[in-house]
Amino acid sequence: MNALISSFILVFASEMGDKSQFMAMAFATFIKARTVLISILIAALLNMGIAVLFGSFITEYIPIKYVKLLAAISFLIFGLITLKNGHEGHEKIRKSKYGPVFTIISTYFISEFGDKTQLSTLALTATYKSPIFVLLGATAGIFIADVIGIVLGVYLGKKLPTKILHYISAFIFIIFGFITLYEAKTL
Repeated sequence: MNALISSFILVFASEMGDKSQFMAMAFATFIKARTVLISILIAALLNMGIAVLFGSFITEYIPIKYVKLLAAISFLIFGLITLKNGHEGHEKIRKSKYGPVFTIISTYFISEFGDKTQLSTLALTATYKSPIFVLLGATAGIFIADVIGIVLGVYLGKKLPTKILHYISAFIFIIFGFITLYEAKTL
């Protein structure tokens, strides 16, 4: 039970104000909250599952630098599409042939792969030797933190003009694109 509680607290605390929370908020300004919730939960389970099951094994084959680079490019593309096309950019994401669920899952998964939350989950698994409880605690921690972001995104979506939301959303994605690009460069 310590593994569950420790994992939840550590991951929840580390996700507050993290890029995934802001990303969830940005997606929730133009995609239904339920879709964002389901997508984030799936991506969080996948991400934390990889941390628990494979740990550092994967990074022997896929250098984290390239994963970060792919995440940065994704953020920048979403930001630029939103900035350039405004509402139409959001419609492109919503109505892409892959749909918003795949778009959110893939963006979230790539951006969280190899970050502090996943590495913390790996360390917690090694420490507690209780992978199921670590997986449940870490997934719950990241999900609850992102629910806060989604609620804020829905609230802002109702209170602010659409044009302002497009700029905020674009800004969030572009900023995290550059931050992630910098992180990839320093690896």
